[in-house]
Amino acid sequence: MRELEVASHFPDLSWRWYNDIPLLKGIYHFKTEYRGVPLQDSFNLEFNFPVDYPDKPPLVRELDNKIPALFHRNPDGYLCLCTPVEQHLTFLQEPTLESFILNLLNPYLISWLWYDSFSEMPWGERRHGSMGLVESYRDLLKLKDIRHTISFMLEYVRNKIHHKESCPCGSGLSFKKCHGNIVSKYENSLPKGQLIYDFVYIVGGLNEKYFN
Repeated sequence: MRELEVASHFPDLSWRWYNDIPLLKGIYHFKTEYRGVPLQDSFNLEFNFPVDYPDKPPLVRELDNKIPALFHRNPDGYLCLCTPVEQHLTFLQEPTLESFILNLLNPYLISWLWYDSFSEMPWGERRHGSMGLVESYRDLLKLKDIRHTISFMLEYVRNKIHHKESCPCGSGLSFKKCHGNIVSKYENSLPKGQLIYDFVYIVGGLNEKYFN
């Protein structure tokens, strides 16, 4: 199993089993350099693997509260590495433990260590909750801003857009020639129904001021 081989590179992490569900647990020694600044620390982590792994990525807890709960941590205690849609799409590119650590966990640790040293985020951050999800889709769909993204989502949720109809982004092009391929790409890449679920979740919980 490749995950066992990858974990062997970290001698202070070990596998444990609870009710036939694997856990990877122990001290993760992290060391890197960012913008010429050395960043280094050790974290007591627990990796939880969902039953449908690797269709879904692992979840990670930091057990010693070295990283404050207010720093991008979900209500259930797991680290909020990025928004769910970004995490899924990043992990989907290479659904392995090695890729998860390299492309999701390590950037999170860099952001915390940088923030802890300089009181600023190294590359910006998403807002919490639904607005962070909007920001993700703004970038994924290559839309102009938050208001533009919400308007696009609202139109998509209200009307099943056909390929020959005008794109809800307002470009004047047909949906097929504009955002049709992008939307289809994410509909096929995300879990079934996730795209429309996210859109409904976002537009259903926003104040009317965003649509006026």
